[in-house]
Amino acid sequence: MIAVLSFVFGHIVPLKIAHYPAFLFVALLPWLWFQSALLAGTQSVVGGRDLVRQPGFPVAMLPVVSISTTLINYALALPVMFLWVGISLGHLPATSIALPVIVAVQFLITIGPCLMLSAVNVMFRDVTHIVEIALLPLFYATPVIYSPPAHRFHWVFQLNPVAHLIGAYRDALFYGRWPETGPLIVLALVGLALAGIGYRVFDRLSYRFPEEL
Repeated sequence: MIAVLSFVFGHIVPLKIAHYPAFLFVALLPWLWFQSALLAGTQSVVGGRDLVRQPGFPVAMLPVVSISTTLINYALALPVMFLWVGISLGHLPATSIALPVIVAVQFLITIGPCLMLSAVNVMFRDVTHIVEIALLPLFYATPVIYSPPAHRFHWVFQLNPVAHLIGAYRDALFYGRWPETGPLIVLALVGLALAGIGYRVFDRLSYRFPEEL
């Protein structure tokens, strides 16, 4: 993906962004983690039907485990990304130490949607396909392959939580500046609220899981 997108937006439709492959790499990895976590979380309860039938099993852990599993894939790709950025920029920014905080916020912001989607997917199996379709326009509405505009359509990115996360990753790993604290705190609070709502929805529907599965 990095090779194809770098060729397209570096040569065919040039965006004229310095060190574009590194610019892309830093944002594409967390997006792929978000995408795979949302899809895996949505399918987690249906995929773990044998565990759901076990008495006393904490079913709500299934979406969280799915997010953690996809996080491992992200972590395994980090050394390659660090090497690429270090070679491209000539150094690895010291602000990279902020990465664990950004990862923690992204993990938190993903829990609520995964809990809700996994519960609804048990009753309506087409939810997975709807999520796949919805992720495509969200990808293009998130500044993964381009820089967010400063004026026109800026409000779209202000309303997109994933756009703020991508901006934080780029600040820390590419531009060498500290991510803005305010947006990260707001995202963390939103993540906590969504996790609480998601758990309530999940808990309300969980009694139907054994018969639906």
